[in-house]
Amino acid sequence: MNWFLLNMPLAAAFIGAWVRIPMWLVLKHPDQGPGPLANQVTRHHQVPPAEPHPALAAQPSKHLAGVA
Repeated sequence: MNWFLLNMPLAAAFIGAWVRIPMWLVLKHPDQGPGPLANQVTRHHQVPPAEPHPALAAQPSKHLAGVA
């Protein structure tokens, strides 16, 4: 039982550091909002859709051949 009671202050110190250090960093350096790069409009390269190959477009579909 003595080891358990001796470990409580040590555990409390570690848990306190685990909570207080990140909290201190957040409060010391709060977010200032989005940076200048977030406000810029970016244009992505868009590839136009490919046209079907003429030889493939002229052939009737095999899965629809039996329907007609």
